[in-house]
Amino acid sequence: MRAATLPLLDQALAETPPEGAPARISRLREDADFSFIALRRLGIAQAQALSGELWTDYNHHDPGVTLLEALCFALTESVFGAETALTDLLTAPDGRIHYRRHALHSAEEALPCRPSTELDWQRYLLDRVPMVRQLRLQMPAQDGCWQLALRAPAGLGDAAARGAAQAYWAQRNLGEDLCLPVGVLQPRWCKLQLALSVDGARELNDILLELVQRAAALISASPQRQSPQARLREAAAAGMPLDSSALFEGPALQHGWIAGNELGQEPDKRLYFSDLARALSEIDGVVTIHRLGLQLIGAEAEVDEGDSLAWSGPDWALELRWPEQVEDVQGWQLSRRGSRLSLDVPAFLQRLEDERQTSRLASMLVAGRRAAPRLLPRPSGQYRAPLRYLSSWQQLPPLYRAAHSRPAASADGEAQFAGYLALLEQWLAHGEAQLPALRNLFSLSRDTSHSYAWDELDASQLPGLSDLYLDEAAMRAQLRGDSDPVLERRSRVLDLLLALHGESCAQNSIQRFGCYYSAASWQAHLYECKRRLLLRIVRHTRDRAGGIDYSRASLGRKGNTAALQERVSLLLGFSHSHSRLLSGELAALGMDLDESPRAGPASAPPPDATVLALWLPLRARLDAQYAQDVADGRVAARLGHYFTALDLQALPAALLRCAAHAERYLSSADAEQPLWLGPDEHGHWWPLAVRPGPAGVLPPALYLHEFACRLQREAEGLHLVEHVLLRPQDPLPLDAAAEAFHGQRLSLVFTGWTARGAEQSFRDLATETVTLACPAHLRPQLFWPDAAQLARFEALFSAWLHARQAHCHAWTQGDEASSMAATQELDQCAAALRALLESWEPARQAEAP
Repeated sequence: MRAATLPLLDQALAETPPEGAPARISRLREDADFSFIALRRLGIAQAQALSGELWTDYNHHDPGVTLLEALCFALTESVFGAETALTDLLTAPDGRIHYRRHALHSAEEALPCRPSTELDWQRYLLDRVPMVRQLRLQMPAQDGCWQLALRAPAGLGDAAARGAAQAYWAQRNLGEDLCLPVGVLQPRWCKLQLALSVDGARELNDILLELVQRAAALISASPQRQSPQARLREAAAAGMPLDSSALFEGPALQHGWIAGNELGQEPDKRLYFSDLARALSEIDGVVTIHRLGLQLIGAEAEVDEGDSLAWSGPDWALELRWPEQVEDVQGWQLSRRGSRLSLDVPAFLQRLEDERQTSRLASMLVAGRRAAPRLLPRPSGQYRAPLRYLSSWQQLPPLYRAAHSRPAASADGEAQFAGYLALLEQWLAHGEAQLPALRNLFSLSRDTSHSYAWDELDASQLPGLSDLYLDEAAMRAQLRGDSDPVLERRSRVLDLLLALHGESCAQNSIQRFGCYYSAASWQAHLYECKRRLLLRIVRHTRDRAGGIDYSRASLGRKGNTAALQERVSLLLGFSHSHSRLLSGELAALGMDLDESPRAGPASAPPPDATVLALWLPLRARLDAQYAQDVADGRVAARLGHYFTALDLQALPAALLRCAAHAERYLSSADAEQPLWLGPDEHGHWWPLAVRPGPAGVLPPALYLHEFACRLQREAEGLHLVEHVLLRPQDPLPLDAAAEAFHGQRLSLVFTGWTARGAEQSFRDLATETVTLACPAHLRPQLFWPDAAQLARFEALFSAWLHARQAHCHAWTQGDEASSMAATQELDQCAAALRALLESWEPARQAEAP
């Protein structure tokens, strides 16, 4: 009878729900290749074919058929789950897709680039300083130094120059600089001479107002801005895809697009009156322009220019003076259908003044805006809460379920049936739990506790399952598994997300340089470096050639570091990627390193010496103790307690580097020399005088190793010096040697006294990394100074950065005396830094080609 009831399951799967019942999820048709029924029939046919003569019976109550049905159900459910919309998988419980969490960025953020060409810079600066009417930008010597001159409304020239300089500093590229001061073009005024005919219902004052506005814009070559929405409409009307509509060509703009043909007017180009009249004839209401001319005002008024005027000169630009007095419009001739018109001059002049004030206010308001409107809508999805696995036991006919629920039912039989199902369904439950967990897996989460999701079956899903476990807690822990390669899987996910941006972060070459970490913590650190690279992926792609804003503080500031410096630091596995002083740890401890070579002991450690195991569970307690000693300033005192002959005022650098390697600590039974360290890079051994203690030499060895690792981890990093920024502010020409030094070159100063920094193979890796990451037009040069040299460099480098910032501040304040003093100080600091870098060049240990 039990066998006769199971075909009802086939019928139930194919039944249509009665009217009023909840709608079912549509399934594949029975005749489909991968439907539940087709898969089950195929499975039975394969079992019969493989069993041959051994096939004795076929019943629906056969446990093998039950397992086969569960497998077919799981396969069809997996197909259905795989068809879930990607937006639904990414939607969080709050109903939103947190795009940045998944390293996904909008087109408005990712597609624009930094200003790089002359046209880019003109468009960018005009957008950031809307009050500017005309802008000239050129690099005559092609040496990385831009020369900027601009024109702004009367009384706003200095403010516009300061705004343009600050905008440039914020987006400055590596190997480039802006020559100060920024030039302000003086206006060469002209007035309008006019004779025209009008028609239509439009008011005469409105026509003349637009004519004056447009003439002023054309004469001053002021670019016209087009809103992003209007540009999108034009692209759609022309049938052009978004990527070919030039919407995202060049830098991101905040106040509308500026066409390239409106920029870069040649200084020697002339303005012809006929061209101006043709452009003004397009104004609504203007029928014919009979006569149009421009007359210079002032000392230049006597020059006969004929039918055109020079548009600009070396330090001036043509500009229309709006009519302000009755005499300015007395020569205008206006007519409508042959009849002369009388202009209400006072009302017209008042209208012009009102418009001038309104335009000035609008320019100030536009300059305060910061964010451009979002052009492309982001996809959204529907949050789907994770559900517990529904066992196929729940799909059995009521007769089966009632039999398992009867008190008289055999517990052994119930457990046996649950065990058959659990053989397959436990892993199916785990598999189904992965789908809603993808949102957390494909993210930039710091969580590295697990990468798989788990759904452990229990008695509520499979009655009798708990009876199979001898130790249920241990069995459930085994079901979760201890083999989750969480860092390896999450690292591969980050590689996938990096590939979406055309980036990669192969860490094979850096794997062997993890001497400061245990094996597990080194892999965790490399994962964190890759995660931080992806966290700021737009900066490392769009802004990869960006330099620092030297008008702001940079040392110790995470928001003002060159992208190249950050990228190299992350790829080399440094603890910190932002610009900072690298000698701070040594200075805080009052340490001096002795780099002089010295002979090691005559004898090696005793034959019975054994290597200490320093990566132990008790290391966590030591980490907490060391952190507390750092906070209390007791690190030197603790080292003095453990080691009786360790002089931090002249600590051998070779000993410190050797102390970072955990496998080089040996313990001996010799009471006089129980702790040995070595061999160092010279093959020397160091016997360490240790104060005896109840735990032997292990605590001193652990503490010294932790001290050496943390000190050198914190000291590693680099400084980036752009040679073009060391040019003297004096505009006098440089000699050939100075030109060669200040050319397209970079100096990268690393820490050379650490365990990794002193190793030639690590220096070679750093050279290769810098070469691949550096912009192609710049030539990088790497230096690896020792502790004393690095401290000297950082003193000069810090003073130069401070002088550079003070120079910018003095110039923007407009104080001439302070600016001259700041210029002298900057040139002195730059000269000192240049002299130091030049003194290192003959002894440099690495230079990227």
